[in-house]
Amino acid sequence: MRTSLKQLVWFATVILATTFLPLALRSQEKAPSPLSEDNLTPADFTTKLKEAWTFLKEETDNYNNTVGKKTEFETSAEFEKRTVEARQQYLAKITKYIKDNKLDQRVMGVLLKASLDQYDADNQMYRVACPTVIDAPYNIPTVLTEVPNNAHVALADSIKKGYRTSSVYLKFAPYFRWKVARDIAKAAKDNEESIYFKVRFKVEMGEGKKGARFAIVPKQVLLINQKTNATYWEETLK
Repeated sequence: MRTSLKQLVWFATVILATTFLPLALRSQEKAPSPLSEDNLTPADFTTKLKEAWTFLKEETDNYNNTVGKKTEFETSAEFEKRTVEARQQYLAKITKYIKDNKLDQRVMGVLLKASLDQYDADNQMYRVACPTVIDAPYNIPTVLTEVPNNAHVALADSIKKGYRTSSVYLKFAPYFRWKVARDIAKAAKDNEESIYFKVRFKVEMGEGKKGARFAIVPKQVLLINQKTNATYWEETLK
């Protein structure tokens, strides 16, 4: 019995579907979902900061210990050569860490809980507070931790229960003044549990003037509704 062209096409379609479709579905199941770094908690961001800071501190300590001082039986030329070689190795390790961890590309968004304090209906101005802070590595003689000067984000050291701490915070004094229409303000108040400031950061590290430099660099600040994904206000920092 002859097989028609339509039957051949149908058989080929069935074979392709039964052979390749399961493979495609399995490959989709195995594909990892991308890790979102745009909705980090302060604690999650602190963990990432401390991992990078610890690496920088350890490598800086190793570099300083390797260089040390000129020994009794070492010429000045030998000491200078040893110092240059150690510095090159030190900088190469930092560069590799930055590349391996994509610190030159990563921008991490951190959510800081906002508190809607009071609305001024006459001036359409909402006072918004942000008591949430981010625990951060502090300065030590060999590693300078800093937040570059900008309009909204700063770094401060303090003593709590006898322990030194360092925090990144929003430096509104003491409130952020949000210019907003009354209907939007009322809707935001109804969803206050979902209102956050989001700060997007980059982490930079390398050689500083005195030791190593560890910079927590804010790039953007936003006021958002986490539930509806609405952005009420945003500012890019330079």
